Amino acid sequence: MLFTNGNYFVFLAAVFFAYWLLARRRVPILFLLVASYYFYALWNPKFLVLIFLLSTIDFLVAVGLGGNRSRMVRKLLVTVSVMTDVGVLFVFKYFDFFSNSFAELLSKTGWHLSAYSLGTLILPLGLSFITFRSLSYVVDVYRGQIRPTARYFDYLTYVAFFPTVIAGPIVRAGDLLPQFRTRPALTSEQGTRAMFLIMIGLVKKIAIADFLGYNLVDRVFDQPQLYSSLETLAAIYGYALQIYCDFSGYSDIAIGSALLLGFKLPLNFDSPYRARDLRDFWRRWHISLSTWLFDYVYVSLGGLRKRRFNLYRNLILTFLVGGLWHGAAWTFVIWGGLHGLGLSANHWWAQLRKRSGVIARRGRWSNIIGVFLTFHFVCLTWVVFRAQSLAHARQVLGRLGAMQFGHGNLSAPILLVLAVAYLSHWTPKRLTERLDITWAWLPAPAQAVVILSVALGLYYVAGAEAQFIYGNF
Repeated sequence: MLFTNGNYFVFLAAVFFAYWLLARRRVPILFLLVASYYFYALWNPKFLVLIFLLSTIDFLVAVGLGGNRSRMVRKLLVTVSVMTDVGVLFVFKYFDFFSNSFAELLSKTGWHLSAYSLGTLILPLGLSFITFRSLSYVVDVYRGQIRPTARYFDYLTYVAFFPTVIAGPIVRAGDLLPQFRTRPALTSEQGTRAMFLIMIGLVKKIAIADFLGYNLVDRVFDQPQLYSSLETLAAIYGYALQIYCDFSGYSDIAIGSALLLGFKLPLNFDSPYRARDLRDFWRRWHISLSTWLFDYVYVSLGGLRKRRFNLYRNLILTFLVGGLWHGAAWTFVIWGGLHGLGLSANHWWAQLRKRSGVIARRGRWSNIIGVFLTFHFVCLTWVVFRAQSLAHARQVLGRLGAMQFGHGNLSAPILLVLAVAYLSHWTPKRLTERLDITWAWLPAPAQAVVILSVALGLYYVAGAEAQFIYGNF
């Protein structure tokens, strides 16, 4: 059940009213667990067993870590958790990919081996987010950053919490579990903010991401040979918007849904295409994933230790993992590698400037050039990310060099959506904050009129059946 499906809002409304009716009877967390398991079971009920087992194993491992000081036993326990979570992810998501890749590699050396396939397995929805969320809890307990919870049902709810179970944000246990222990409360300001986030999320997802995907991006990427250089460039810019609005819109709905139940989730996007360099981009894009990769992969690899070369090596390895996390294909691995190399170059340049005594503060034109170069590097890597294969990526990029400037497929609505979306993305932050204040200032009847108007508009704008890009990861 997608967040943009009308059934989701019927479900959310039912959960909202039932939850607050039960809030004073000390059973709201158990109710949330049942609601979250029901939400996930609507997709495929048999995978509830998998979520339950992963959650239970990690809960017991964390309890064991909390009650044992033996270094050897603690390492053994955390290894059990890592092997379980990563092992499940490997079997469902990566086994066929590595099996086929290994068979192809052997065939190039003269050995012929048939790849063993588990193709009949269905990838459980949101498995990457579930395993990362649960694994982070065990590692945090192992490092002594948080204490293990003794509340079993709280932990089961944390892993399966329905606003985050499909596509995050990858909330840390240290952020969400303490909220489960406090008495539920919902202020009028929180309710107003939640409705605003859900409305904005729907606009991003339906009016921008789905519209551009269906009317421009999918058509050009499916048959790039039929489109001019200008139309291909517009499709690349369109995909940058599509994937951002698709995922950030979903995140907005998730954060708003949780807020309606009294829970605060962390910000997941912060106008990433306004980034001045690649490091800034990853502070703004999919923040919960980028910080997860830094804390649990980069730091575990050693970070910046002894030699600066280690920084570059560990950055590249971290983003290779990040690329592979998105999907079992070489295009994702190369996408991650490009970002790892870009970040390494970014760090090298910053260090060179520091050694040269260049003042760190950047002028206006320097910032503009930085934003321009960063945005286009990100767009270039999005082509590899979106392409079905490396040959397909080369075909799309090859159309840019064809120097054909036909624009017959760029209709006025497409150009309008592109222009409005990018202008709103680069709108000064003070103006967006003013919009939030204005929304909160409106009386409830006026807010209801706006929400109804937006809902009707989205109903008429919505085209084909909505898809969620990050639902595949």
